Amino acid sequence: MVSPLLLPTEEEKGLLEELAALAQERGLYEEFYRHVALLKDSPALEEIFSDPQRFAALKEKISSFLVDFLAAPSSAEILARTEAVARRHLEVGVSPARFQEGLFLLWHILYRELGAREKVPKRRGTLRILLTRLIFWLSLRVTGVYFVLREENLAEALKELETLNRIYALLREINLLIFEEREDVHRLLERACEIMVRVGGFALAWVALNRPPSPEVEIAAAAGETAYLEDFEVSADPERPSGQGPCGLSLREGRPVVVGDTRQDPRFRPWAEKSERLGFRSLVALPLSLEGELRGSLLLYARTPHHFTAREIRLLEEIARDLSLGYLHILKTRALEEALFRDVLTGLPNQRYLLAALEHELEIAGHKALPLILVRLDLDRFSALNLELGRVRADALLREIGARLLWLVSNSGTLARVGPDEFAFSYLLDDLSPGALVARVQKALSEPFRIDHEEIRLTASLGAALFPEDGREPEALLDAASLALKEARKKGPGGMAFYSPKVSEKALTHFVLLRDLERALERQEFVLYFQPRIALSSRKVTSLEALIRWQAPEKGLVPPGEFIPPLEDSGLIVEVGRWVIREAARALKELREEFPELRLSFNVSVKQFLDQEVLLSALREALSETGLPGQALEMEITESLLFKVGASGEGLLEEVAGMGLEIALDDFGTGYSSFAYLKKIPARTLKIDYSFVKGLPESREDAEVVMAIVSMARNLGKRLVAEGVERKEQLAFLAGLGVEEIQGFLFARPLPLEEVRLFLRTFDPSKAFW
Repeated sequence: MVSPLLLPTEEEKGLLEELAALAQERGLYEEFYRHVALLKDSPALEEIFSDPQRFAALKEKISSFLVDFLAAPSSAEILARTEAVARRHLEVGVSPARFQEGLFLLWHILYRELGAREKVPKRRGTLRILLTRLIFWLSLRVTGVYFVLREENLAEALKELETLNRIYALLREINLLIFEEREDVHRLLERACEIMVRVGGFALAWVALNRPPSPEVEIAAAAGETAYLEDFEVSADPERPSGQGPCGLSLREGRPVVVGDTRQDPRFRPWAEKSERLGFRSLVALPLSLEGELRGSLLLYARTPHHFTAREIRLLEEIARDLSLGYLHILKTRALEEALFRDVLTGLPNQRYLLAALEHELEIAGHKALPLILVRLDLDRFSALNLELGRVRADALLREIGARLLWLVSNSGTLARVGPDEFAFSYLLDDLSPGALVARVQKALSEPFRIDHEEIRLTASLGAALFPEDGREPEALLDAASLALKEARKKGPGGMAFYSPKVSEKALTHFVLLRDLERALERQEFVLYFQPRIALSSRKVTSLEALIRWQAPEKGLVPPGEFIPPLEDSGLIVEVGRWVIREAARALKELREEFPELRLSFNVSVKQFLDQEVLLSALREALSETGLPGQALEMEITESLLFKVGASGEGLLEEVAGMGLEIALDDFGTGYSSFAYLKKIPARTLKIDYSFVKGLPESREDAEVVMAIVSMARNLGKRLVAEGVERKEQLAFLAGLGVEEIQGFLFARPLPLEEVRLFLRTFDPSKAFW
């Protein structure tokens, strides 16, 4: 709708031509040009004023527009030109105030000139009113366009900010994935595509791989609207139509290729119909820098045209580069492992890898107070068998033997090929006796092997050594197993020997210990000790950890490492664990009468966790009997426990959390938890294992591990507790990293109930803190 300001009366229509004629006189504008040439607040205008040709062109445009505007101010063409002029000035940095200042100067010049030329007062007044009205409308129009343009710019900026926040979140998730996924390139690409769709909001993400000179393109991974890729034809051949699209171009030229509108871009014509059905309107193909001749491209599809801005593409290129580095890191690590730590024939680890793995496994076994067995076996008469079968079939037999042993060892240890006809493996004996394990090995090897439709039977001599009795270092334990193997060979084919006769003595001792533990439960010989946890922010005791001790009549106070493993083996731990939960809750209720904010944690074993009904019943009874809120109790579980129970434990954890209890992951860093799994379980607290704390701050390796754990916890939103803190230097280091709570001998050893009550009353943080 045309503004009334622009609609001249019948009398004024004839005057418009007179105003337009006046505006044609170029000499009237010199005062205006001198003024605008002095403006310094628009770099774009300064460039024009300093260039005579461009300045002359600007003068012509101003004069032409003003003449046309005054001649026919209400025409559709002039209205469109008016908006374009206003937008152009605002885009180059001329503010509305500056524009109106210039308009006022033009009005003043024309107004003054009308006064000098028109001698008839009434006519002069009418012309001046008409001029003023038109210039006033022009001023209003510029101001209106300014606010519309500013709103458009703000909306565009907000949209871009939302996009960039999404891309930054995408970048963070991809980098977390690269940190977490270090073994399988296919899984890396699959999960990356899933993240692109889930976090990035793309309709489809897929990865194309091509190895020249072949034109074939492999769809290596995909997520989202994957129906698009069914019967999908794409090529790296520039001569084919299917090779002239974004994927082919990106693969060949190694650069990003953008299709702003799938309906308009001729390069996308072969896929336009299918894309239209699925609602794709734009896409980008990002090159991946992979190993050797392999070429890759990450393709992302959006449902809006011109979705990908220049800044977004730069960030997506960074994601593609990071993904390429993650891919290459996995391949290079795998190649290095193959060269250094793998047996070429069987694909199994070699002796070097076994010794390296044993270092970590022995540390875990020592910390958990669990025995570990190392078995070395020699295939009897294999040299003769090798001659009989021939090298190819004998090699196939070795691979079959390795596969069978690998299935037996599973996740409980490490299997390696350590000689032409020798294997060795470690095994953490958390639920199996040494004799039972050896029997399993002998039975597995006694079953026939089938090579080229022929059954082959064989025997093996076995030598075994136990940690810690027969060696506390990997090399010492392997030497002990090798000596035991020599003894086994003396017994003939299928012989077996342990390094030490202590094994039989230990079996008897184990039997007596189990009998005493059963009586201890009946005679109430178990007691609870409590170790305080101190919050670094307040320097106050916020929580206690309940720890079981055995007060044996003949032995005195027995350390937990001596009786907890037998409790686990026998299954007594389920009933003893129920007692711990009940007594710990009672003790906390008593202490909270004096210290109402105090909380308490307790540990749960694998067998307790597997007997879910008993565990849940014990928790409900403890809360019901004491009236404690669930938040007052914290259940500690280990990473190894989660690994053993797998997905079946997630439901139990949700039930426990539903009661209000908090969940802590104990001995963190010694197990197998992944980012993805930690995100799923409702654990609020991670406890840094003391094996990493003890070397702080002197040990660079321990410091790097702890810093990595802190970083991981921050990314997951978890609270951190460091256990085993014994020195102020450790305390200072952990405090500097932002660890929330500390537990260890620096503050207090585990104490019986009355002593911990006294400790709570008299605790002076100044003695432990700086």
